[in-house]
Amino acid sequence: MPRIAPLLPAAILAMPLLAAAGPARAAEAEAALRMAAMDLARRAAAHVQAVGRPRALADFSRPDGGFVRGDDYVFCHAADGTVLAHGGNPALVGRNMMNARDPDGRRPTETLNRIGFTEGAGWYEFRWPNPVTRRIVDRVAFVMKVEDDLVCGAGYFRH
Repeated sequence: MPRIAPLLPAAILAMPLLAAAGPARAAEAEAALRMAAMDLARRAAAHVQAVGRPRALADFSRPDGGFVRGDDYVFCHAADGTVLAHGGNPALVGRNMMNARDPDGRRPTETLNRIGFTEGAGWYEFRWPNPVTRRIVDRVAFVMKVEDDLVCGAGYFRH
């Protein structure tokens, strides 16, 4: 079963220390977070292909499914905005989030779906509840088209 590489949590813990060390170190930490998020999303896409969609989606939403670690997790949406997997908040599975707005009035699911379905893959930054701290903070997410009617992504929270 796939496991999340330890790079992402280590990079998150290092961000405040690196930021204090200077802008170059903070940029390096941010780059490491981006690479880890992209890797997690790509591993999720490969997992869908390897074990099939139903099992993969279930794995993504389970804390012990190999795709959730702390506040790092995979999420997947259908084209209509229905959440099909969410490692950060499994209670969202089955809910249509297309019109849900973040505190700044943006619609993250709509934008993430547009990026995934029209561009194939890309990044988006929005504000979202951190599942560990329960605070609304900046989230940077990478999303990619996995199947004709499925996008999956992963990201990180700025602390």
